[in-house]
Amino acid sequence: MIRWLSMKETANELGFKDPRTFRDNYMDQYPPDRTNKQLKWWKQSTVDRIKEIEFLDEEITDEEGA
Repeated sequence: MIRWLSMKETANELGFKDPRTFRDNYMDQYPPDRTNKQLKWWKQSTVDRIKEIEFLDEEITDEEGA
């Protein structure tokens, strides 16, 4: 069964406090798997892949806005 995550859930999974940070910095690079006029969704497998690619060994310090 496929688990679909909203933009807010996707941002939370990736460790962002504000979904707008994900939208502004990563949405062009990682477009949603499914959309309608107002909502966007990513598959859990896509979110896991983003974690591996972007955030595997990175630590975001407080100075960077974590």
